[in-house]
Amino acid sequence: MTRRIHGFSLLEAIVGVAIATAFLGAIAMFTTNLGDARTRLGRISREIECAEEVFTAIERACATAVVDAASQGAGIQGNESSMRIVRSAVGLGNDGQPMFSEMAATTIAFDSSTGKISVARGIRQDALAAPVRAMRIRYLAEDGWQDAFDSRESQMFPVGIEVSIWFDRTNATRTASASTVASNADDSRDSAPRAAAEVAADRVRFFRIMGAPRVDPLAIRSLDKESSKKAAPR
Repeated sequence: MTRRIHGFSLLEAIVGVAIATAFLGAIAMFTTNLGDARTRLGRISREIECAEEVFTAIERACATAVVDAASQGAGIQGNESSMRIVRSAVGLGNDGQPMFSEMAATTIAFDSSTGKISVARGIRQDALAAPVRAMRIRYLAEDGWQDAFDSRESQMFPVGIEVSIWFDRTNATRTASASTVASNADDSRDSAPRAAAEVAADRVRFFRIMGAPRVDPLAIRSLDKESSKKAAPR
């Protein structure tokens, strides 16, 4: 009796190819999703580290800040994009300050041309990794929020300092010419107030300063509402 050997039929071959294609597609999708998840996790990690570095530096500086640092200028001085705090401290000469200095300065600044926040202590300056779209620093005085503050001129601390950060989550590369960068820098200086009116900041922290005038929390809320009305888009 002759045994007949059968191959795959056309239908079986088509089904097999379809199953293999679906399997390979699932593997490709899983790999893509895994890569996206890693990218997202890395971005979130950089943003958290950036915010905490900024907030921790400000919190530590405010804890022993001085109103008037004599030859070093105002104890707290800044505008919307940068702030310098001089604090009473015992330096050991390892951060660019004189050995056993009684004063140390901390500077927080946002560079709109690079989209980076830098934290400087003495002569040491660190540019934080997370790309930033805008940063806004505002100062709460007894009569309301201010865009700039100088404790030497005021002869007192602000009631508090609010720092808001908007992270840049676009994939656009910064390869513009020098003139374009300068133009973008001018435009982005006003981006923080606009962003505040349109989109909530990604990270916000309010710092109370010891020795500053006390303001009732209800009064602060009232000042916040008034500030929001003024910042609302026209």
